[in-house]
Amino acid sequence: MKLFMISDLHLSFAFDKPMDIFGERWKNHTDRIKGAWSAIVSDEDAVVIGGDVSWAISFDDALPDLRWIDELPGRKKIILRGNHDYWWSTLKKMKRVVLEQGLNSILFLRHNAMEVAGFDLCGTRGWVLPSDDAFKPEDQRVFDREVIRMNLSLSDLATLRHQRGSVQPGIAVMHYPPISEKGQTSALSSLLAPAGIQRCFFGHIHHDVPFYSTSPVVDGVRYVLTSADHLEFQPLLIGEDGVFQESL
Repeated sequence: MKLFMISDLHLSFAFDKPMDIFGERWKNHTDRIKGAWSAIVSDEDAVVIGGDVSWAISFDDALPDLRWIDELPGRKKIILRGNHDYWWSTLKKMKRVVLEQGLNSILFLRHNAMEVAGFDLCGTRGWVLPSDDAFKPEDQRVFDREVIRMNLSLSDLATLRHQRGSVQPGIAVMHYPPISEKGQTSALSSLLAPAGIQRCFFGHIHHDVPFYSTSPVVDGVRYVLTSADHLEFQPLLIGEDGVFQESL
C-alpha cells in the first residue's frame, strides 16, 4: 500500500465559492486534483488530507465534499482539521454520519493515532506560532490547547506501538507548520523527535517560503509542505509499505 498526502483542497460543492479569486493557479482546481489523484492513487492506497478540506460551515454542507473525496481512488482517506474547517464536529458524530452515508473510505485524525501503509500516523491542527509576528495574546490559549491535543495523539501512538510490540516509521500531520519560516522551533515541534517522529507534513501556506520549500530537517525531523497549490494539485507520495520515498 502506498501513502500519499495533500492539504488545502478547499472544496465547496454545496455552494459556489470559486477559488480562482485567489489567483489563476487555482482555476479549475478540483478538476486538476481529481485528474492527478486518479492517475497516481490506486484503490488499495491511502491519502492523508491535512486540513482545509471544505468551505462548508455545517457538517451537512460538507457531505458533498466528503462524498467527492470518498469516490476518488483509495482505500483510506484520512482527514485532519484545518483552520477553515468550520464544519468539523465531534469524532463520534463524524464517524456516525460517514457510516450512515456509506462513506466507507473516510477516516478522521483527531486526538488519536493509527497505522497506515506501514507507517505510524498521528497529528493535530496546530496554530499560529508564538514566534510569528501575527501572534496575539489570545492566540496563546489556542496554541496551548493544540499542544495538549498533540500530546494526546502521541500518547495514543505510544499505546498503539506498545500493543503491537513494534515501532514503525513515525509521521506527524499538522495543518499549521510547527516551525517558523526561519526555522525556529516551537512547543509543538519539540514533541516530535522524542516520540519517534521522523517526518512532519503540513499545509496552510500559500505564499512562497524558501525555507519550507527545501523540506528542511530540524532537530532530526524533516518538514514537508503539502498545500495543494504548492504540489500543483497532485498528491505527494510519502512512501510505500513503511518505507519513505527517497526524496523524503
